Amino acid sequence: MYTILPESRENVIWIQVKGHMGPQDYATLFPYLDEIIARHGTIRILTDLREFQGVEFWAVLKTPPTAFKYSSKIEKKAVITDENWIYSWTKLLAPFLKTEVRCYPSSRIEEAWKWVCS
Repeated sequence: MYTILPESRENVIWIQVKGHMGPQDYATLFPYLDEIIARHGTIRILTDLREFQGVEFWAVLKTPPTAFKYSSKIEKKAVITDENWIYSWTKLLAPFLKTEVRCYPSSRIEEAWKWVCS
């Protein structure tokens, strides 16, 4: 389940993910991102995965094609995590996307937000 945090503004979006992401989450998140992109042309995202537990199977199937769809529209993406496996996957996939991606530990969340906003 995700929440768009109130710190979000214009084309800078702070997404907090808790628990599992499922198809119903993507069914509401993607139209929201489309709306922001239509309004501003590009977006910047901070994804807070400190309480992330995984993605449901059917949602996993939608993730790669959608990531590539949005990659040219995302200027910057910061990922907050203390989990090594998330950090590793982010680093592994980042070269295939057309955006700059950085991972930050939870102790540096303010730094990540400043970077995404700059």
